Amino acid sequence: MFALVLTGPPGAGKTSVMEALSDALVVEDVQHAMIETEALTSAHPALDDDQWLAAVQAVCGLYRRFGYELLLVAATLEADDDLRCLLAAVGADEHGVVRLEADAETLRRRIVEREPEGWSGLDELVDVSARLRAAIADLEGCRAGAQHRWPAPAGRRRAHPRRVPARAAPRGRLSRRGR
Repeated sequence: MFALVLTGPPGAGKTSVMEALSDALVVEDVQHAMIETEALTSAHPALDDDQWLAAVQAVCGLYRRFGYELLLVAATLEADDDLRCLLAAVGADEHGVVRLEADAETLRRRIVEREPEGWSGLDELVDVSARLRAAIADLEGCRAGAQHRWPAPAGRRRAHPRRVPARAAPRGRLSRRGR
């Protein structure tokens, strides 16, 4: 099994890029699965790191058992150890890691555009995104991806309300609540 891991701060475009890749794979009839880790592990109170990884490991294991040879995985990571733990949980034989980047103003704009109006965690998520932008840039083993410029479909907004506000996780902790 091969896993392509997309990482970056909230607002970098992980989900949009993963969806675009999936669309291209569907056109070519390539069997694959998408795993958006923040959506998969969304809980209140938040899962601890071991629980978070167990959920990812379980889902990836099921896809392996179902015969999927390609996984597209989106995750907000902030330290090298986070990446190692995620890759171990995914359990792919081979992998590639792409770091998506955007300037701070682009991250802020994307977050504001996608989140529900009046969401109480907006300011905190924007702050976390700016902090994670710097931390993620230091991850080892990532290839920097070009800043994507694919617009979301007109009028597209998150269909579900945001969970509890994102909190800045200490360095070395998985960023479970970032997008």
